[in-house]
Amino acid sequence: MSTELASISDALPKKRPVRQWALGLLILSIIIWLSTLYLQRIHPDWVWLGYVKAFAEAACIGGMADWFAVVALFRHPMGVPLPHTAILPAKQAQLARGVADFIGTHFLEPQMIAEQALKLQVGQRVADYTQKNLTVDVIAERLPAILSAVVAKLPETAPDAWLQAGQKSLKEYATGERLGRGAAKIVGWAQSEHADQWLINRFAQATLQFCTADDAVERIRPWLQQMAKQAAAENATWWDKFKTQVTGQAMELVDDWLIEKILNAGATLAQKVLDEPDHPIHLWFASQCLNWQYQLNENTNVQDWLQRHAQNGLNNAMFSEWLGRMWTRVHAWLTDMSAGRTAQVEYLAQTLYDAIRHQLAQPERQTQLSEAAANISARVLDSQQGNIRNWMTAQLNAWSKERLNDALENAIGNDLQYIRINGTLIGGLIGLLLYTLSVWLGA
Repeated sequence: MSTELASISDALPKKRPVRQWALGLLILSIIIWLSTLYLQRIHPDWVWLGYVKAFAEAACIGGMADWFAVVALFRHPMGVPLPHTAILPAKQAQLARGVADFIGTHFLEPQMIAEQALKLQVGQRVADYTQKNLTVDVIAERLPAILSAVVAKLPETAPDAWLQAGQKSLKEYATGERLGRGAAKIVGWAQSEHADQWLINRFAQATLQFCTADDAVERIRPWLQQMAKQAAAENATWWDKFKTQVTGQAMELVDDWLIEKILNAGATLAQKVLDEPDHPIHLWFASQCLNWQYQLNENTNVQDWLQRHAQNGLNNAMFSEWLGRMWTRVHAWLTDMSAGRTAQVEYLAQTLYDAIRHQLAQPERQTQLSEAAANISARVLDSQQGNIRNWMTAQLNAWSKERLNDALENAIGNDLQYIRINGTLIGGLIGLLLYTLSVWLGA
């Protein structure tokens, strides 16, 4: 990297013209000063020569002083090792650390990095990219290679140490508060995705299909007859007693009539649930989901119950065996899928494609992705600030003093030369002003 930085500094254009102007102005001031000295001997009666001489003399002093100051930053003036000259090369290590600290403090501050990263709108950019470039074929083509790389890193059978470490980590993580809040987030996410309505609709659809099936009566009759016998054997109601007195065809007619009523009522209710998003059953289930979220978040009894049962399950020896079997099955499944574009790969690619497109199409998901990218960038830079500063310091210290001088002169050389020009002109004007005052006061 130091070689690359050196080549970059070598490639920078040398900013000589302004330096030549500064030197030329200084030489001109010396020439004018010497000329006025000569002319004053020949024409001592030329009063105006005093003003020109004062200007040129002061300009020479200002220009030389600023030349010395500028040159002393980078090297010894005229090669003479005077104290406090060649300041930048002598302070290279301190300068390198100062530059690294300055950049780390003012340009790598986590909050500023997060704010700048948010302006990049990573979520929107990712959404636009996936909208234009992501297809099922793209995922299906790359998925086997990715899975193959993953499988190559994983043993076929999970090591006992891994299983024990995983079991221990799960037990340490599975506190009641975490389990409750995690479950509450899942319930909240499911509601935000309208999974509660989807679940009720699926149940209503299944109910409607069952109630309208051709064999629904035959499937219910044995259950109804069994329930009637149990009721008669226990505390029979008047209806049950009436049914026990009816036999043969009459009993079948009563059962059919009752079954028809039940099926019609069930079909009607299921159809209403499917047709009306604001049906009382939907509203009741939605309110129950909100209540579950509250209980999972706030009720310590519920959280303790979750923790107790979770810890009991995790401590069970069968759980460790189950983890081992799941590992083997997942490994085999990944191995099969990494063989090529199988039906499973196509299905997984389609699932991933649908999930990614669905999530990124939502503005809130784009915002969350942008915020996550900003936070990750800030955390990574914050954790690596020390390494970045040390790297920058090492790179700057690796430069030779000549290369450092050239890089700095190319970066700020023009401004320093303008200091010389300004020093020459302003010095001349000050000398002219002082001479004018001396003449006026002397008069």
